[in-house]
Amino acid sequence: MRTVTSIRELRKIAEGREAEIFAWEDGSVLRLFRDARSERSVEREAAAMRAGRSVLPLVPAVLGRVEIEGRPGLVVERVDGPDLLTLLARRPWQVWRVGAICGNLHADLHEIVAPPEVPALRALIPAALPGVPPHVAEVALRELASLPDGDRLCHGDFHPGNVLMSAHGPVVIDWPNAVRCDPIADHARTLLLLQLGALPPGTPIVVRVGAAFARRLVRASYVRTYRRRRQVDAELLRRWTVVVAAARLTEDIPGERPGILRLLEKAGVRP
Repeated sequence: MRTVTSIRELRKIAEGREAEIFAWEDGSVLRLFRDARSERSVEREAAAMRAGRSVLPLVPAVLGRVEIEGRPGLVVERVDGPDLLTLLARRPWQVWRVGAICGNLHADLHEIVAPPEVPALRALIPAALPGVPPHVAEVALRELASLPDGDRLCHGDFHPGNVLMSAHGPVVIDWPNAVRCDPIADHARTLLLLQLGALPPGTPIVVRVGAAFARRLVRASYVRTYRRRRQVDAELLRRWTVVVAAARLTEDIPGERPGILRLLEKAGVRP
C-alpha cells in the first residue's frame, strides 16, 4: 500500500460534501474524509460497501484504509465514468432514463440484507433533534418508535449524483450514510432528495438551470420504476417521510429548510 504523509502529495480528482477524492495507485482512488471521524464511522462505510459488492457488482471494491494528516480514508476501486447529473447536463433528453436507472438500482440494493456492522437507522437518530421545531421533533420521534426496523442495506443518500455510469454499467458510490433499516425509509429519503435536496458541489450549470423541470421527471421515472419492483405502503411512506424530513433538518443544508417544512405540512405535521 502506498505511503503518503501529506495531502499535498496527492492529486484531487473529485469532491463531495463528505470527502475529497484523490488518485491513488493501481487503478484505485482514495476517499479522504473531510473530518477526523471515528473508526466506527469509517468501518460502517467499508462494511456497507463490502456487503453490496458481495451480492451485486454495483459497488466499488474496498481495497484498504489509510490516514493522512489526521483524516481517515478508504482506498477503493476506481470507477471511470460520469455521474448521472453530469450525464443529464450532456444529454438532457435522457432525463427519464436517469430516473429509471435510479429506480432499478435502488430496488436491487434493497434486496441485500445488511451485515451487523452497519448500524440500524433507529440508533442514529438522536433522542433530541437539534434545530428541529419541537412539535415536529415530537411527532417524528413518536412515529419512529412504532415504525418497523427492517434489515436491508440502505444507502442513506441515494440520488443521481451518487451513481456513476461506468463502461460496465451503473455503480453506486459514497456510502458514509449507509444504515440497516426498512427500505421504505430509504425510498422516502431519496424522494425528499429528488424533490428538495441541494445540488452537490460541481453540479453542471445546465443541470442547475433546468433543475426544477428535471427533478419532476427524474422523480416520476424513479418512482414508477422502483414501484414496479418493490411494493410501497402509502401510509408507511408518509410516516417515514416525517422521520427522514425531520432528520434532514438537523443537517442544516442551506436553502432546504423552507421546502422541508412545507413537505412536513403536506404529510400532516404543522411546525
